[in-house]
Amino acid sequence: MRKALIFLAALVCICAGALGVMTSKYLSTDDYSSKHFPNGFIINGVHVNDMDYDEAAEQITESWNAGDILVTGTMDEPLARISNIKCTYDIDDQLANVKKNHKVLSAMNHYLNMPVSVRIPMKVDRVGKKFKRSVINADYLERGTVTETTDAYVDTDSPNFDIVKEVYGSKPDTEKFFQDILTCVELGQTVFQYDEANYTAIPKVKSDDPQLLAYQKFCREYLNQKITYDLGEDSMTITRGDLEPLMKDDMSGDADPEAVAAFVTKVAEKYDNVGQKRKFTSLTGKTFTIDNGTYGWSIDQEGEQAQLIEDINSHKDVSRQPVWATTGYGDYSLNIGDTYIDIDISKQKLIFFKDGKKKFSSDVVTGCRNTGTTTPTGLYSVLNKARDIALKGQNTDGSKYSSFVHYWMAFLGGSYGMHDANWRSSFGGDIWISNGSHGCVNMPPSKIPKLYNMVDYGTPVIIHY
Repeated sequence: MRKALIFLAALVCICAGALGVMTSKYLSTDDYSSKHFPNGFIINGVHVNDMDYDEAAEQITESWNAGDILVTGTMDEPLARISNIKCTYDIDDQLANVKKNHKVLSAMNHYLNMPVSVRIPMKVDRVGKKFKRSVINADYLERGTVTETTDAYVDTDSPNFDIVKEVYGSKPDTEKFFQDILTCVELGQTVFQYDEANYTAIPKVKSDDPQLLAYQKFCREYLNQKITYDLGEDSMTITRGDLEPLMKDDMSGDADPEAVAAFVTKVAEKYDNVGQKRKFTSLTGKTFTIDNGTYGWSIDQEGEQAQLIEDINSHKDVSRQPVWATTGYGDYSLNIGDTYIDIDISKQKLIFFKDGKKKFSSDVVTGCRNTGTTTPTGLYSVLNKARDIALKGQNTDGSKYSSFVHYWMAFLGGSYGMHDANWRSSFGGDIWISNGSHGCVNMPPSKIPKLYNMVDYGTPVIIHY
């Protein structure tokens, strides 16, 4: 018996040695380095004799997709058969390494013509859309009228922030089901047991969830606050849904400075209208476009951010105007309103409308077109009014001038305004083309006092052609 064991052990050693030598020798052959499979190779049940790696991948994929899967119920009753599988698989590297991973078997095939049968994993790479639709739209996944599973939540539209209970739905999770089918495809399984209970979604948040109850308390304590911006017809109120994102996410009710800053920027983008391009139809009946000027409303964003943070942290209702950097005439409006001075350069005419009615009209002389000292077009406002002052500046030839006027109404800085011009004997017509002003609007001394006494600071001044 002992001699037999010794003989057997020696035989095993000899065979192992021979296999080792054979395998080592095989690694230097063209067969090993070739990108073809020799005769006798079977991969995942497919004969790949004399195929290159791409051809083998195509054949294996086709064979694998030709299989089908029987779907049964929990009592093993057949429900459907899934066929016409349309998948591609990530097997290129696996095929390229078959000989390397099975050196001994490959050597035995090479020298002894022994068949080699190996199995490689069939990892799904891509899925055909039609195939997926056919699986998830199967009749057995539909049970008549189905309901969605929903989490419990706080109804922020309800007066008391009531909790809406969770719903245990009957609609199956078809995506989870499909992924399980793909697992069967990868493993080559031919039967899959479908248990509806495994694919019914369960609510993640229930009505007694402590975090949900804490959120309800936060809502009741802090989200009933109303902050209203008084913007005339465009007044807006920050309520509930808008208010919560402006607070820190720790449910302290404190304002989040970064969120407030972003919110104020958006409000400013919506309501600021200084220099805004707009199509305007004057009460004269003329339509033109304005895209320049200094008139209008603009929010002081830093000031508004600070004020809004203070308002939120007070947890009290607030109604106010935004913190303005500049304001227009009267109540806020995206429009100009019906009280303004209309200066038509092409007609050399100034008209003052108050509450929609024409109250004043005069011929004028505006900036000189030929010298380039034209009056700036755009939307401005009466910045200041002064009596008996000297207007000083520089002529186009470089010389300086000083002109005494009795009435001055500035609309752009201290350089452009409306004033009397007693050095002129006539106004209107084509005077402005070659003998216009330095940019101001010259008016007849006999007429300007009336306008001076009628207009208020901030009255809009529209200048156009």
